[in-house]
Amino acid sequence: MLTFLFWNLKKKSLASRVRNLVAAHSADLVILAECHIPSATVVSELDATGRGPFALVPGSGAELRLYTRLPTTRWQSLYVHPHEAWLTFRIQVGRRPAFLLFATHLPSKLHAPDLDQLLIANQLAANVRAVEADQKHERTIIVGDLNANPFEPPLVWTGGLQAVMSCDVVDRLRGERAFYGAPYPLFYNPMWSALGDRSPGPPGTYYRSPSGSVNYFWNTYDQVLLRAELMHHLRGVRVPDSDGVDSLLTAHGLPDSTTGSDHLPLVFTLDW
Repeated sequence: MLTFLFWNLKKKSLASRVRNLVAAHSADLVILAECHIPSATVVSELDATGRGPFALVPGSGAELRLYTRLPTTRWQSLYVHPHEAWLTFRIQVGRRPAFLLFATHLPSKLHAPDLDQLLIANQLAANVRAVEADQKHERTIIVGDLNANPFEPPLVWTGGLQAVMSCDVVDRLRGERAFYGAPYPLFYNPMWSALGDRSPGPPGTYYRSPSGSVNYFWNTYDQVLLRAELMHHLRGVRVPDSDGVDSLLTAHGLPDSTTGSDHLPLVFTLDW
């Protein structure tokens, strides 16, 4: 099993809480967005879990950083977006086939209008397809803060990430759908199951109450998407409401940005 932890830290010093999460979920790969904590401090905290030694992955960005207890010699940095919207890696685990990991932190809705978000999603999708063509496989994972809900255009648009809610759909369409004669590959998005009160855990990963006439209140911006070759290897995905020691929520059930982040973390496991 291979367990991933993603968390947008909101530029806060939350190394001890990251340590608690890694210990609670036995995480092997840790992806941190808006991370301003010195890497030596993060590594020291992660090693304190007894699951180390951990190391900063070469190719990590200034604020989008990856740490792992897997040998970093089996990681290859393939692409770094100029504005650090995503980082691309080829990862080999043991004798298993290599897979592609796109660690993402796409621009916030506060700074990128709808059309900008669509264009950036299109650029990410194009980069994914280009890397897959170069690597000659589609064992691909996108994980991070996509700053759009699973049902919003950047995620479901054919020109964007085209991430659907059902493995069955991906299987029946054999991993892609055609539009105006051109094929577009699909992603499976398990985060559709993390929306609302009937989901296990909190109703989303981020809470915001803007003044506009359309207001979702709870949003699920932090997501994992998987291509057809990997989606049946997903063994669990959850949005933790505690770090394993202390709650990540306020008394009103909202993300506690006083002692934590305004985003909740995301944990998922593959049998890889």
